[in-house]
Amino acid sequence: MTTHLTVKGVVIREVDYGEADRILDLFTENGILTVRARGARKLQSRFAAVTQLFAYGEFCLRQSRDRYDLDSAVSLSLFYGLRQNMEALALASYFTELIRKVATAQPQPQLMRLFLCCLHYCSHQTYPLAQLKAIFELRLTVILGIAPDLLCCISCLRYEPPRPILRLASANFICTDCCLTHHPYDMTVSISVLRAARHVLFSDFEKVFGFRLGEENLNQFGLFTEQYLLLHLDKPSLPALKAYQTLTGTHYDIPSIYQTGNEYFL
Repeated sequence: MTTHLTVKGVVIREVDYGEADRILDLFTENGILTVRARGARKLQSRFAAVTQLFAYGEFCLRQSRDRYDLDSAVSLSLFYGLRQNMEALALASYFTELIRKVATAQPQPQLMRLFLCCLHYCSHQTYPLAQLKAIFELRLTVILGIAPDLLCCISCLRYEPPRPILRLASANFICTDCCLTHHPYDMTVSISVLRAARHVLFSDFEKVFGFRLGEENLNQFGLFTEQYLLLHLDKPSLPALKAYQTLTGTHYDIPSIYQTGNEYFL
């Protein structure tokens, strides 16, 4: 039996199929759907633009058993700016790589909202790319229920120690004065980095992007969010992340950064 389904979604993967078709992975609030767009690669196809990578639109799908075919589509945003900046394009590809790892068959409206906002800001270069990357990574941990506990020192309960030590493995932090034994994946950061992390973790979504960090603190913040997420997703490396790191000249090697008994200062 054939039914019809209308969804809003973002194309996170496109693959040429046959002579003129495309197979799409659409990320929607209902999860990732694989859709066949017949004739999408023809020069005069009405689906040519809306079936491109990162296109956001409203898609009317014809469903037969577990298969979806595209009946019609309306473009809502194509994020043209991503194609004018290789670093922004690489970062958007990293976002899609993470989504493919964590998306479920259940509705995930918060993840969709975060993804769309980050694509928009990447496209328009509203914020530094490194800041958008760190925000996406850390806010994603909130959505997945694996966010770190950064409310206070686990020993003395101080709210703002001068040199907090973020403990990536145990997902909390401790004061330098309270730290008697260093653990693997300990990272000493500035108070500005701790404040930025709290802002991303605890703010209402409308305010989550509204902060600024200097270059040194932003690099330190990005180091923390990237390695915390990869550690707790159990993903030591991701191909799209490596491509972004190559383009931007940033690469964090866990064994050389986190060593038991040593503090790392950026």
